[in-house]
Amino acid sequence: MRFALHGMCSLHSNILSDIRLAKETGYQGLEIHTEKLWRYINAGFTSEEFKARLDAANITPSAIDIIGGVEAATKEEQQRVFKEAETLCRFARDIGAPTIQLNAFESLNAFSTEDNIQLTAKNIRSIADIGREYGIRFQYEGAAWTPIATLEDYYRLLDAVGRDNFGFVLDTWHLWACRGATLEQISQVDKSLIYNVHLSDGKRPAEGQPWVDERELRGFYIGEGDIPMQEWLDALLQTGYDGFFSGEFLNDQLWEHDHYEVAEKMLNGMKALVR
Repeated sequence: MRFALHGMCSLHSNILSDIRLAKETGYQGLEIHTEKLWRYINAGFTSEEFKARLDAANITPSAIDIIGGVEAATKEEQQRVFKEAETLCRFARDIGAPTIQLNAFESLNAFSTEDNIQLTAKNIRSIADIGREYGIRFQYEGAAWTPIATLEDYYRLLDAVGRDNFGFVLDTWHLWACRGATLEQISQVDKSLIYNVHLSDGKRPAEGQPWVDERELRGFYIGEGDIPMQEWLDALLQTGYDGFFSGEFLNDQLWEHDHYEVAEKMLNGMKALVR
């Protein structure tokens, strides 16, 4: 198994420090946190400089995470998303990152799930067409509380998008928290559709209870939440997937810990699942 440091684990660091952190704590890859990447770009630094740092550290950029709000309904928001996609695709191509993550959120909550899928798919088709020009593919992650969140929704979105550079990132917490897939369903996902995997532990509201802040539910190291992580990893491995795994959490206190200790503990938690 190959492991990528998820930039969320060191949220208040910067992107060059994340490369060093990944190398020195034993990761093979880095899932690049987009806010950090935008700070880097807006400060005037180049993709060439960044790639040189990656190459020197022998760290693979597993993905850029994320372009958010891809369900954008207004022309203004759609243009923002497409402009972000163009810039990030160019950067991803230059540094050798094959994948950019897409997330849809809640601006279409007043619509049905089917309408969410069709409207979001229209935007993703345009994004995927931009990516094709740069050799970039896109992985969809459905946040647990959003309209397009279950594995069945993923498949319906995939069909609606109809592009061969569009697939999934499977996040254990999101799919478990929304009760969006069984382990059997996970084990049967075509491995060619799985672009990355996020191993995230946590808790979820009782059935019928409202969602609370994600940081109250997802602020755990692997093995400290309620998810049967071993069973989830086993199901994921049954697909034949052999790409990167990254550990992710959202927790204000952990973000204020020593980044090295956090990164090492996340990596050890993932490795402990390997049998």
